[in-house]
Amino acid sequence: MMRLVLTPSLRSELKEPLGRLVRGQIPVPYERIRGELQKAPHVITVGDVVTENVLKLGIKPTMAIYDHRTKRREYNPDIETDAVLMTVQNPAGTITKALLNAIRKGFGLAERGRRVYIKVNGEEDLAAIPAVLYAPLGSLVIYGQPDEGVVLIKVTPECKRRCARIISKMEVVHDGD
Repeated sequence: MMRLVLTPSLRSELKEPLGRLVRGQIPVPYERIRGELQKAPHVITVGDVVTENVLKLGIKPTMAIYDHRTKRREYNPDIETDAVLMTVQNPAGTITKALLNAIRKGFGLAERGRRVYIKVNGEEDLAAIPAVLYAPLGSLVIYGQPDEGVVLIKVTPECKRRCARIISKMEVVHDGD
């Protein structure tokens, strides 16, 4: 299986949010961005707490990527299930080919009006990067910034280029192909 692995230099680069950090304790950041989320053609949530809180606003994400964990602890979010559900393996600090394929395939289904939830066995910490790469322009990708708030990324050509550059700098590892 091919996977992309985060290098130490990229790890420090990714401490900077990929989009706009909206600070505050839950539910404040979600209330602040509710209008933007409601107007977006596609909302992609990364993380259990983020997905759960966007749903509490009455907004159903086009795609939700979560792993039933938050801050390294088990977490069972209140996530409704009237969406196509995919499950993938993805270890921490990596982006597997399976995750890339699920996100790409998920946007194909979204073009046909389906919503897609991707349950990650492992960790979804880097899933915002391929989500930006594959999302239609104008989409909003939202992920949590632990103990600070949420990061809102508007998908633009520039943002797609930044995510492609990050992926190109990751180490490619082949496990028993």
